[in-house]
Amino acid sequence: MTTRSVILSAFGGPEVLAFTDGPTPQPGPGQVLVQTEVSGVNFGDTMTRRGEYLRNQPLTLAPGSEAVGRVVMTGAGAEHLLGRRVAAWIEDGGGYATHVLAASHRVYDVPEDLPAPQVAAVFLQGITAMYALHLFGRVRRGDTVLVHAAAGGVGILSVQLAVHAGARVIGTASSQAKRDAARDAGAEITLDSRDVDGLKDAIRSATGGKGCDVVIDGVGGPVFGPSLAAMAVGGRYVVVGSASQSPGMLDSRHLLVRNQTVVGFIVAHVVDADPAEPQAALTLMCDLVRSGDVRPVVTTLPLEDVVEAHRLMESRDLVGKLVLTTGFSGTVES
Repeated sequence: MTTRSVILSAFGGPEVLAFTDGPTPQPGPGQVLVQTEVSGVNFGDTMTRRGEYLRNQPLTLAPGSEAVGRVVMTGAGAEHLLGRRVAAWIEDGGGYATHVLAASHRVYDVPEDLPAPQVAAVFLQGITAMYALHLFGRVRRGDTVLVHAAAGGVGILSVQLAVHAGARVIGTASSQAKRDAARDAGAEITLDSRDVDGLKDAIRSATGGKGCDVVIDGVGGPVFGPSLAAMAVGGRYVVVGSASQSPGMLDSRHLLVRNQTVVGFIVAHVVDADPAEPQAALTLMCDLVRSGDVRPVVTTLPLEDVVEAHRLMESRDLVGKLVLTTGFSGTVES
């Protein structure tokens, strides 16, 4: 077998993404080889490509942190995973490839009946949305939930999960098309995220002056202050990203007098505390897709169009999830 992979030998624009063809890697102890159906593309991948995500990244490197496919080879200690259809979390990169190596404790069983793009849509971003709302946001029936970037990969799932939990949702987005997508996902009210000066008053008006109970914020920067100022007494502010790439300022005295909490998290630290969590969350997300309570919005492009995929991601016009397809249907090669 040979493997086609996307690599970076220099930081820069989408055009620095290149392909390499070579022998398929062999799994070592505790590793599995996954033949990829789809690879997930995330905004963090574009930051990696520009050299902005982690400092002192060595070159050459391979982008991509998630894939859906089938385990076709295992190393010692991972034999029980052979043949399973899985979602793979590739923490060291290399997810944009026809075959990927993953640690055996970072692959999670997925249903045979769900299309791979839908599984990818609810994998890392679905788990993030689930944790944000339920583990950290402690959403309750009747709450008002404010979701920033409500048409993004995490945001559009957060809207649907909040509605499923019995909450009322206010979504923000930067374009009318994205606000329409947020409404289609279940947001009752949508606001223009670019109108930062009017954001606090708009949220207060939409909640009858009470403020929102939960904020799911993947933007940060300019929306942080007005959103926090429009949060209800006892509100929970959950930071899931920083697409604005700018800091938000916090006066902790306001939290004290209003019994509010602000928390940020990344999935990796939740997993470190409880390794069983991702499988439980992913299984639930897949069940919600099957029942129709969650409807992933997915754009697919072939792996060969990875440059165009990054351009689309950086255009900020994308709604929902973006995945790269390899042409593998999920049936193991003979």
